[in-house]
Amino acid sequence: MQKTLSQSLFQTLFIGIVIASLLIVGSVWRSANTLVVENIDHDILLAEKVFDKVVADRQAVIRSVSKVLSRSFDFRRAVGTGNIPSIEAAFTSYAERLNTDIIALVSLDHQVVASNTPLFQVGQNIDSSLALVAKGRDSGFFVVNDNLVQLNVIRVEIPTLRYYMLIGIEFDSMLLEELKQLVDADIIISRLNSNDILISTLSEENAHRILASDRDPSWIDVTFKDQLTYFARDVSIGEANELPVNITLAVDTTLSFNAFTRIQLTILAFSLIAIFTALGLSMLLARNVSKPVSMLVEAVNKVASGKYGATLEAPSKLKEITELANAVDGMQASIKSREKHIRYQAEHDVLTGLFNRNFVEGYFEAELQEGRAVQVVAITVIGFRTINDLYGYSNGDNTLKALAERLQRWPGTSARLAGGEILYITHQSLNDTQLETLKHILEQPVESNLIAIPVKVAMAVLDCPQDAASSEDLFKKMNIVTDEAIHGENWCVRYRAELEDKYTRRLTITTELKRILSGHQDELSMVYQPKVDLQTMKVCSMEALIRWNNSVLGFVPPDEFITIAEQAGLIEQVTSWVMKQTISDLAYFREKGYDFTIAMNLSTQDIQNKVLLSKLVSLLTQEGLSPEALELEITESDLVADANLAIENLNELTARGFHFAIDDFGTGYSSLAYLKNLPVKTIKIDKSFILSLASDENDQQIVHTVLSLANVFNLKVVAEGVEDGASFEILKSWGCDIAQGYFISRPLVREDLEEWLQNTSYN
Repeated sequence: MQKTLSQSLFQTLFIGIVIASLLIVGSVWRSANTLVVENIDHDILLAEKVFDKVVADRQAVIRSVSKVLSRSFDFRRAVGTGNIPSIEAAFTSYAERLNTDIIALVSLDHQVVASNTPLFQVGQNIDSSLALVAKGRDSGFFVVNDNLVQLNVIRVEIPTLRYYMLIGIEFDSMLLEELKQLVDADIIISRLNSNDILISTLSEENAHRILASDRDPSWIDVTFKDQLTYFARDVSIGEANELPVNITLAVDTTLSFNAFTRIQLTILAFSLIAIFTALGLSMLLARNVSKPVSMLVEAVNKVASGKYGATLEAPSKLKEITELANAVDGMQASIKSREKHIRYQAEHDVLTGLFNRNFVEGYFEAELQEGRAVQVVAITVIGFRTINDLYGYSNGDNTLKALAERLQRWPGTSARLAGGEILYITHQSLNDTQLETLKHILEQPVESNLIAIPVKVAMAVLDCPQDAASSEDLFKKMNIVTDEAIHGENWCVRYRAELEDKYTRRLTITTELKRILSGHQDELSMVYQPKVDLQTMKVCSMEALIRWNNSVLGFVPPDEFITIAEQAGLIEQVTSWVMKQTISDLAYFREKGYDFTIAMNLSTQDIQNKVLLSKLVSLLTQEGLSPEALELEITESDLVADANLAIENLNELTARGFHFAIDDFGTGYSSLAYLKNLPVKTIKIDKSFILSLASDENDQQIVHTVLSLANVFNLKVVAEGVEDGASFEILKSWGCDIAQGYFISRPLVREDLEEWLQNTSYN
């Protein structure tokens, strides 16, 4: 059942007023109750302090007077002569002054000699005094004949210590009543760990009820339930840890809670008056507001139905209603503008103004549903993070903006996915020439803040729907093709089914490589291929080659997994394993009397890793080997990539005593002029020029030229890939220094290599 605005407003105000009043009453009740409880707790704490102070003062008086007695000449003479009547007379006199009758003279063997109290009989052995003396104490609390007493030990020296006095206070009903008047609280003394009452200022029944209660009484308990009204707290006096009883102070809270009840009744009365007064005002306010609001609702319904214009036909008398009507008028224009802005933000990249991934997914699905074929070109800015790090994020953003402007000049739909990843969708498929033109346009340097920023892109091309029939499938395959374009040899790669298998294999190799490097390194092994000096016809060196037989993939070629290790950041771990194993095997052969060196391959990342190279030196030192025992091979492509950096790093390593060789020489497409600046002593002609040397004239010309150049630069030449005797003899006759290949020996594990060395003719 619907309510009118007037009814709803009145009901809301009514509920709000009642809730506010209840909260106020509850808050005041809680505060007052807390204050009452805090005051009671404060009274108990004060009572405890007064109680302890009174007992301490009585103790001080006893000790002061006791010292006078113990130093009295007459008393000491009576003790010395054993005059019991004089001793007892002195006890009687001082007992009146001390207001206590517990005085006894005890020998050092703890037997009572004279007593002024029925608690200690002459000849009795006093365990309590024994306990005090044993502990080196001069006072303490004890229960004697179900009475709590505080005893003091006073030494009597005549002139040496032969006796001591026990002077104490008995906590009897008279003393407790006196203490009750001082602390304004009832006192209960009970046995430890039980509710057995020894003595109390309350009746035994009430004392038991107080001790048995597990909580303090509340205001409800006192006011309505007529339950026990005492707050009880255990207190301590003197050295509390040795009290033989529980001492409980109980404070009656009836008066405090009665005063609290009167306060609550007064607050409740004023609250009821306030509620009824506020209700009357609420009814009047609801009536004045409901009518103009009804008019405003009618006007808003007109706006909702599409009838725009003035919200109210006539101004309202209420300022707020008029302002609300004006706000509705302004809202109409704001809604249109905001909807347009929200739609734009939901579909566009804020930085470049291109569409975003959210829009592309919907757009791609819609185009395929309409039966329209599209070509998707994924463009990746290679090294975009490097641009940000090197030139700053501001220039990185400007680079993306410039690429977006260039791409938007081409017909089609463009979007930015993330970072340096951009998508271009067109209904007219681009051929290779057009893609190369687009690449050329995008790779023009970007001018930003007086800096020319170089740009390099890779492209992945998918023709849909044949390559991808859904947005999920599109992005999955796009990542695979993009990965191939970035890490492969071609800057532009079109989707092929085999790329998925290749991508899956790359992931498997990466996963398995991480696994074996973390603890299953028995899958890795080293083999060594002998090199023969063509002048002496003896083995002069070995090339160390890594092998991997994986339990999942089987044999994985080194060229394949080494490249993946470099891209996945695992090359340092692989090289560390190779260094350790190679140096260990080299030391083994040194012990066997062989003096050949071992050549070990390093990547560009390895050369720049100073920590890794320091580890190499440390491993050599541990095995008692010098850097000259190793020859480090670097591929020509790594050197050509950054010749200046290569020269700097190689010079530093050469100074440490290492020798370097250029591996796969002839495949880097370099001019060879930079050789004169490199600290390299050896070059290895790539096996592609050696395999057909005996029959291919072009290979013969290339090899002959390389040998001539090496002679000019005073470099040794190693020919790898020697597979037949004819090639072997040609190289020897042309002055090649070293030969390596299957004609001499295939790569061998250490055990097989040792056997080969014992039987070969190259010794």
